[in-house]
Amino acid sequence: MPSHVVLYKAAAFEVRKYAPSVLAMCSYGDGVKWGDPSNDSSPFMQLARYIGVFGQAQNSPSDKIPMTAPVLIAPEAIPMTAPVLVAGGGEAAGDTMSFVLPASKYSKVEDAPVPTNPNIKLQQLPERVQAVRAFTWSFRADRARENLAILLDDLERDGRYAPQRTAAGEVDWTAAGYNAPFVLPFMKRNEVMVSVLENPKAA
Repeated sequence: MPSHVVLYKAAAFEVRKYAPSVLAMCSYGDGVKWGDPSNDSSPFMQLARYIGVFGQAQNSPSDKIPMTAPVLIAPEAIPMTAPVLVAGGGEAAGDTMSFVLPASKYSKVEDAPVPTNPNIKLQQLPERVQAVRAFTWSFRADRARENLAILLDDLERDGRYAPQRTAAGEVDWTAAGYNAPFVLPFMKRNEVMVSVLENPKAA
């Protein structure tokens, strides 16, 4: 898990302050679903080849990189309004999967091996404060959005932290999966994370 400290704990969520980290990112194409690594061109498989899971790492200088948990998925930005409607199907076109590179070895993008696959991008993730809700069972887009809706409702009722929103009203959120696809659904650990700001009136 990326380095963090817990700033606040509520009954159904907690607020964490994460240290900066480096991400290796790959976007989903049409017809690919979250949590489905069976497609050879899926983001998971492309990222796995970048770090050298299946042999020689597809990076320069071919360094094998330890895989860390969680795997992050950043959904395509959409305005969040009330109520939040959850669509079935779970196709992920426009979403992005990321592996968090080990912070002990790669503290900056410049330190990380350069991808040889043009679909893989590296990004520096700054220090951030996020509200986090955990959930089990399948790591699917519809399940993540259901739990996002619950987390946003919990944040509003609690009042101590508020989601960060863009001028267009978009919420900065991410889904995190901690387990391999073959792990039994009821044993899986997943999370939704929302970037937040402390409410000065509640401090």
